[in-house]
Parts: sequence; C-alpha cells; structure tokens
Amino acid sequence: MRCRSASTARRKGSPAKPLRRRAEVPSPVAAGVSAARPVPSLAACASSSHSKQAPPRGGFDPYSRGQIASLPPGGAEMKPVVGIVVSNKMQKSVVVAVDRLFHHKVYNRYVKRTSKFMAHDEADACNIGDRVRLDPSRPLSRRKYWVVAEILRRAKMYVPPSATASSENDTKAQQSGVATK
Repeated sequence: MRCRSASTARRKGSPAKPLRRRAEVPSPVAAGVSAARPVPSLAACASSSHSKQAPPRGGFDPYSRGQIASLPPGGAEMKPVVGIVVSNKMQKSVVVAVDRLFHHKVYNRYVKRTSKFMAHDEADACNIGDRVRLDPSRPLSRRKYWVVAEILRRAKMYVPPSATASSENDTKAQQSGVATK
C-alpha cells in the first residue's frame, strides 16, 4: 500500500479531494501585542503555594513514604458512625452496613442509602446482627479505615427448638439407662 500525505489522505469510497486545514489564528505575542498579564518569573513560581513542596490538605502527601494519611482519599473528615454487622467471616475484620437518610430535592422525600464499611475488630468479638459504633482510624489495609469502638447491642442468637429438644431427650435417656440410636 502506498503512503499518502495528510493532505491527500482519504477514506475508502470518498472522493479524492484534499482535506481542509484549520485556519491558523495568530497569537497576540506573535503579533507584537503584549499579554494582558505579566508572566511570573521562575523564582516566583518556586516560592508559590502551588509548588510540589507544599503538602496538600490534611497533611497527606502521597510522595512521602513514612507519613500516614490522616484523611481518607476523598479528603473529608470522617465522623464516628453506627451500623449493623453484616459479615464476620474474616479474621479480625467485619463488614458493617451504615444507613443514612438525606432529603432528595427533586422528589421532596427522604431517601435511605446504605454504605458498607470494613472495620477492624481486634478482639474478634462481633457477630452478625450486632449494632456497633465505628471510629475512624489510619488506613489499616486497602479498604479498612475504621475500627470497632464498642458493641452497642448484641444480636439475639436463634437456637432452633428441635436441637434443644433432642439434646434434652438424649440426656434423659442416658440418665434412665435406655440406649438410643
């Protein structure tokens, strides 16, 4: 295939006519007109607040390896939240569902949204259904920014009646000396 120049390049099936080029607009500097704002010098740029040395908001500097973030990636300050434990399958970690209500301006109704957070449970004491209070902490892993501060209410554990009835029958049978299968 032959190489074509940019001015004669065409698509398959289109007529062979040169492509239109955009009209070049002369810049004010090239025309000899001075710019509206003066260009800052290099010394002024180095001392400005936008230089790389100034740490961003919250003291988190992604370029320094030793410093730990005090704020999450979003940048807003985190407040303690209360939620329900939905999973405790991990070691020393739980997943907590936190509900929040906000007023929807268009619908003029209150809307409920649920956020799931991973939290650190050092004692591994939380069970599914427990109501817990989470406090913010430094990042403990990729998704863990929370620590279980306290268990506000324990979940009621359901014990099926058939399991208790059969265990009572077994103990009565052993006491009376009757063998059971």
